[in-house]
Amino acid sequence: MTATTACSSPRIAGRAESEYQETDCERSYRSATDNDSRAQHGPIIVRYLASSQSAQDWQTVAAACPQRITEGVIRSAQAQWLANNLAQSISQTYTASAHDGNALRRQRLDGLTALPLSKAILRKLALAEDRAGSALQVLAAKGVAGATLTASDNHHAAGSQLMSIAGNTGDLRQKEYDITNLLANPSTATDQSTGLQASTVSIIEIDCALEELAALASPDNTVSNTGATAASTRTNQMLVLVRLITGHCYEAFAQGYPSADFAVFASSSKQ
Repeated sequence: MTATTACSSPRIAGRAESEYQETDCERSYRSATDNDSRAQHGPIIVRYLASSQSAQDWQTVAAACPQRITEGVIRSAQAQWLANNLAQSISQTYTASAHDGNALRRQRLDGLTALPLSKAILRKLALAEDRAGSALQVLAAKGVAGATLTASDNHHAAGSQLMSIAGNTGDLRQKEYDITNLLANPSTATDQSTGLQASTVSIIEIDCALEELAALASPDNTVSNTGATAASTRTNQMLVLVRLITGHCYEAFAQGYPSADFAVFASSSKQ
């Protein structure tokens, strides 16, 4: 008799596939790409609903898939911009709200007390927010269209909130930044990443978003969690940050920065 006790159980055809459980990352990525396709063709109402859903799915991708955070944030902002434009075509207002009622775009991090990120990464994020806030403050004082003190204050507040989470140590924020280029080009400027001409406010917003995404995608971002509960907590915390950065990206589009792949992904690759 042939011994079988040391052998692994025979594979039953189809069983491994049927028992496989998709992760939140995989499920959201599949849904996001499917809805992206639907948003490109067909009746406007179908495209609008698909782009609205895609915007939510891409944010889950960004929060649950660390290796896809840049893609998730940019795709969500693009989907929201498309949904906004399609809504106007059917006399609707795009609310940019998730199914649970939370806004898909945030201007601050109110209520967030922890993030699964290293202090070094948090300090870099705080610097990006503070620099953007200071630039907008200068432009708002000059009365530049699209630059407001409210937006400046929100950037500064987000920077302070990130530093509070980091423990208020090793602060990289500066009291003063070089404003030579801002004063020379207050209304329109050349995007250093792509060579494109765009409104200065839009470049400030996209630069802030891409600087933060570059920090999050860096090898230094090594904080990890184990277990289902830890993973769920991490995703929920990261969703808040993702919605902040998505808001910066969307605002750049609203202020005139091109939302097409050739511009925004070319910029992200050079950060």
